[in-house]
Amino acid sequence: MTSSLAAQLAQGASLNSALLVDRSKRKYAESYLFAGKEANHHDLYSVHALALNGFTHLRSVNPTFRTFEQALFSDAAKGVDRTLLTKEKAEEFSLTIGRFLRFLGPYLLDAPSGKILEWLVRRFR
Repeated sequence: MTSSLAAQLAQGASLNSALLVDRSKRKYAESYLFAGKEANHHDLYSVHALALNGFTHLRSVNPTFRTFEQALFSDAAKGVDRTLLTKEKAEEFSLTIGRFLRFLGPYLLDAPSGKILEWLVRRFR
């Protein structure tokens, strides 16, 4: 009986590993800026760098953006995982993102906003 279970697990593992190795069967990352395969070439660090560039531009246009820098665009923000925050912290973080998006609204057609949205969606879902 143990060998039967081991055989089943081995078969499942080999099927799963084939999916991981075969890139043609992988789902592409969701992206606001990049098309299918290209989105997979940009990790969180490169997307953060793009967003920081866009944020710096918008901050130069409207210095009030600065109030969101620490929470959403700092190096510490790169490590924030909303799913691991306490309920209170997650709600507070969601409110911050909501305020930022309302503030970003008038700038949505500007190119820097696309970079920022890519970061917000990829990092904070």
